[in-house]
Amino acid sequence: MLLEPEVLAHLEAGDDTGFAEAGPAELRRLLTREIDRMFTLFGLPGPEVESIRDHRIPVDGGTILLRSYHPANPDGRPLPAHVVVHGGGWMTGSVDELVADATARHRAVGGRCVAFLVDYRLAPEHPFPVPVEDVVAALRWVSDHADELGVDREVITAGGSSAGANLVTAAVLAAPELELRALVLEVPALDLRPASLVTPADLGPAYDELLAAVTPSFEPVREAYLRDPELALSPLASPVLADDPTAFPETYLLTAELDILRPGAEVFAQRLDQAGVPVHLTCYPGALHGSPILTRTWATARRWHDDTLAILREIHSRTEVARG
Repeated sequence: MLLEPEVLAHLEAGDDTGFAEAGPAELRRLLTREIDRMFTLFGLPGPEVESIRDHRIPVDGGTILLRSYHPANPDGRPLPAHVVVHGGGWMTGSVDELVADATARHRAVGGRCVAFLVDYRLAPEHPFPVPVEDVVAALRWVSDHADELGVDREVITAGGSSAGANLVTAAVLAAPELELRALVLEVPALDLRPASLVTPADLGPAYDELLAAVTPSFEPVREAYLRDPELALSPLASPVLADDPTAFPETYLLTAELDILRPGAEVFAQRLDQAGVPVHLTCYPGALHGSPILTRTWATARRWHDDTLAILREIHSRTEVARG
């Protein structure tokens, strides 16, 4: 597999010591430590924001944390809202990870909006569809509390990476009344059917090696989230199977060239396009599933990062123009 030096350096710096033997709680601790270490090496920290606030929002069975990042807003007008759902294979990840914090900071300041992080409950303790329901609850709460949050309830977008992209897309299907303005989906897991993981879809000469390296680690994660393999046929698990693609708002898909999840994103984009939904698909050459983190060291990752902020600014400015 021919990789650019910066991408190869990221792979070689990884340390998965203890992962194979760890239970869910210990695995989360080890992964958080490792992800924070890798982000410190390879990622750009976020800018200062005016304030960060924590909110406990009700869900079936308790509450979850929703964290909001507020940029400076001298004129006091309501700002657009952007809800971010972290990745981590449905089993790991949290709003406290350095990469999640940096993402929210960058999007609040660079996207000129109030950014939110959703600390949804994790599998295997909380399998499908609990995380989807948590994301729906967070999106509803932002809309219902727009005035006190200082956000414009008519301009709410949502985004996520990997499993987070899966959850935010599924949330649209679960609650179409949310009327989101747009989705920004990065390396999205949109087709959880096992067959989708062995479909080459022109991934290039590195495909066989990539598939052998990645698929074994993906299967336990998918199984922990879904429990029953038949659940992968539900559109709430595999949004590519949505009966009515017109339920989705304008959608931006950012994919990595060397990612076994790319085919599902491409099929999803085709379905949206055929249904007349505005869709924008960008594939970043030479990127792996985890390459977007390399904002400190790799020009392609910085372009990816800048593109997401430009997308948010374009959506928000377009709204302002439409309102006159």
